[in-house]
Amino acid sequence: MAERTDRHHWAPPLHADPDHRKQSHPARHNAARRFPGTRPRLFWFGCGLLAFAGVMALFGPWLAPYDPTLPVGPPLQPPGAGHPLGTNDIGQDVLSQLIAGTRTSLVVALAVAAISAALSWLVGLAAGLSRRLEAPLIGLADLLLALPSIPLYLLIVTLVGPSQTNLILTLGLLSWPAFARVVRSVVIRIRAEPYVEAARGLGGSSVHVARRHLLPATLDILPTKVILTVRFAIFAEATLAFLGLAQSGTVSWGSMLSWAFSDPLLFARPVWPWLVLPPAVAIATVILATTWVTTGLQHAPATHASGTPAETAGRHLARAAPLPAEGPQRGEPLAGRFS
Repeated sequence: MAERTDRHHWAPPLHADPDHRKQSHPARHNAARRFPGTRPRLFWFGCGLLAFAGVMALFGPWLAPYDPTLPVGPPLQPPGAGHPLGTNDIGQDVLSQLIAGTRTSLVVALAVAAISAALSWLVGLAAGLSRRLEAPLIGLADLLLALPSIPLYLLIVTLVGPSQTNLILTLGLLSWPAFARVVRSVVIRIRAEPYVEAARGLGGSSVHVARRHLLPATLDILPTKVILTVRFAIFAEATLAFLGLAQSGTVSWGSMLSWAFSDPLLFARPVWPWLVLPPAVAIATVILATTWVTTGLQHAPATHASGTPAETAGRHLARAAPLPAEGPQRGEPLAGRFS
């Protein structure tokens, strides 16, 4: 029989299965019904779309039927056997350009994601561990977040020159502030956990606490940051290329749209379906796939979490870590801050 506790709640007897409460908890039961032992189907569908795009980017030079930079057919030829997606106004094969644009967009997106993730992780970790560095780093992040992003990118790329390297550096060095605040929030929350305070009370050094508890929790949320930055970078690269700020001679989805819309009679003739739709659908598909993957990462089944307490806490914070507010956080140990 169940035993009655002091708080007037019914609890299972001490000899009962210790997992009984976990299995019968309504929230866990609902989560198990929503995710029966696996992630959502859209997560795997999004992973499949991204894998397909990666294959197209990796083997694009061998998969493209023609050279994407050379005229290979009559101008504005409709889709047919020789050209599955038709040709543009100078006779370039649209399918070959679409495959080449996949390579360009993913290279830019992955490079931007790597720079932004590393920078945001280092800045957030430093701001969460050091009281002296927190104010200037978070102040710089707030300043960058307050500036309008697209006009800032336009200004910088115009000043330094339109090239792929400048575009990668501009997007990578300016897209770290939001996630750096999340990493800082995770560090502060994990440091307030009882097991971290117990480790410090037992004589654990700051380096040991950071290496054993803080680093796993912050590294656990980096995949979400990378996927979100890939989505942002693809959209930003397409926007800047559409505005004419891409490197000359580089084929990308944005440059394909820019070239198509440069024709004043684009929508007056029945040619826009194979000039506008392929790059537009490619951009929308990849962005939608990254959204599904991000959603799957954020709603991972809690019953499958394993590892150290810091890793488990990091998974929960990765799914719902709000942007930290200014000033001391609730429950933040001011006296125990690392200097």
